[in-house]
Amino acid sequence: MAPSAQRQVRSTVVNRVSEMTMVTQIRQGFTAPLMMTRSHNGSITGIGPDPSKPPVRYADNLRTALGIVAAELATGHEIVLNDLATIHFARWVMLPGDRQLLFTSNFDGSWEQYIHDFTTIANLGRPTPDNKIGVAWLDLVWGNCEEYPGTKDFPDFLDWIQKYMINTSLFFPSVSDVTVRDVSWLRQFRALFATFDEAALAVDRRTWPPDLLRAYDRFKTAVNRIDVSDV
Repeated sequence: MAPSAQRQVRSTVVNRVSEMTMVTQIRQGFTAPLMMTRSHNGSITGIGPDPSKPPVRYADNLRTALGIVAAELATGHEIVLNDLATIHFARWVMLPGDRQLLFTSNFDGSWEQYIHDFTTIANLGRPTPDNKIGVAWLDLVWGNCEEYPGTKDFPDFLDWIQKYMINTSLFFPSVSDVTVRDVSWLRQFRALFATFDEAALAVDRRTWPPDLLRAYDRFKTAVNRIDVSDV
């Protein structure tokens, strides 16, 4: 595989938000189908290829893998991608013809760190809070694509990603100065302020020091003026 440094495809960065887009080739031929088991409460207890079943196309196997993750999201279950604290969104799309897989993502920080998080978190192969059975999800998805080397050899994985990355002609994040962690902090702050404000209303305002009361009123007025849609 050609070293990634020989290619000039780069992740686009706008302020504090980055993006990457890649198109991989789906393997042709057949493989053992992906099978999944669930417990009585609906949580996944096992997932992997079942050689005892009739083989299926790699494209169909890929569709099954993506469908499993989509179903988990639709039912409100946590998935391994929830363990990555920098993703704004990620998207996998099987392009018409079942020969190519599009992947695009917006994230915080550098491209190298993002890919590193993929290998050490999303494909760790050990249980995490949002991946209790330790499934290597990237292997289940990109393992159906040509030349996928796995993630154990990080430089080799980087080269594979770089080989199939394509330049983004236009990247427009409507909000580029707020990270995922910022959003989480703001949500927690809003909840904490609501709790504090409720407690403050129960206290006789006449007992407050005048300077503190004026500061509190100015702060609360400013907070209430913030459009919720801007947060």
